[in-house]
Amino acid sequence: MNFDYNSAKEKLDKKVSELRDKSFLPEELVNLISNVAAIQLEAQQHSSPEIPTELASAEQNLQGRPLLAREDFPYDYEQAVKLINELSEMVAKEEGPIAEATALITAGIKSGELDLKKAFQAYLETDDDFFLGWAEKMPEAPRTLSFLVQSALTPSIKTVALTLSDKLPEIEPDTSKRPDTGEIDFELEQPAPRTHGHCPICGSVPFMHTLHHKQGFRYANCSFCHTEYRVQRMACAYCDETSADKLKFFTVEEAPGYRVDVCESCKSYIKTADFRKVDKISIPALDDLESLPLDFVSVKEGYNRGTLSVWGF
Repeated sequence: MNFDYNSAKEKLDKKVSELRDKSFLPEELVNLISNVAAIQLEAQQHSSPEIPTELASAEQNLQGRPLLAREDFPYDYEQAVKLINELSEMVAKEEGPIAEATALITAGIKSGELDLKKAFQAYLETDDDFFLGWAEKMPEAPRTLSFLVQSALTPSIKTVALTLSDKLPEIEPDTSKRPDTGEIDFELEQPAPRTHGHCPICGSVPFMHTLHHKQGFRYANCSFCHTEYRVQRMACAYCDETSADKLKFFTVEEAPGYRVDVCESCKSYIKTADFRKVDKISIPALDDLESLPLDFVSVKEGYNRGTLSVWGF
């Protein structure tokens, strides 16, 4: 599968325009995220991580093992370092705690106190203790380092995942029948849903769901490698609960085209974008921001988000 920069950039520009119309999103946040997303797209064109060849077998993958564990993902180190510097310089121009935190991080890199190679590996290995140590030094913007590291590695990670997506074993297509004739609608022939909620490429959990086609096929969006993959329509993304009486959803007027799916078994929630009847551009990483009112309501109702956003916060 190839990366189409022009198409991705056009979608990004349209999506950012939609975000700017949301009164609940601070202009500074929209500017920051849109600038980072644009830098990442540009970098993805030139990212050149070494693609691994030792992957899980087709049988193992279908049973739930990812093709490549997250901690084993390769990355373009030189590009990641360049991006850290570019992103840090951009964020340092902001005002407030995040700019101050970035200045502290930049000083740490220059002095050798912050080893970027260790920081990158800590992110791949989900070593929270590494980032906690730095978070304590910047209590007003504790997730600044994870935001910068995650943003700098994303072009490499997406490049690897896009390449590995061609290595996923084929699943027997799931066909849908037309309600008027009863005939199979081959235009909507889709791969059958995976029985596990985690990503088939890296094993990470999803951060968003999207519904596609008139039947509302449910797709998960990976929180680490951004891969989109089909999952069961009625199943918790985090504990695999399938009992209908344990799975509910709700919407709010402030976020048309979105809903929240909640699980009473693990008390987690995940947002779902359903643009089948709404003329909107979907970019899951930005859909997550646009649907922010649903996070407020979900937390107020006693549910916990299953994972952080793909921005590290």
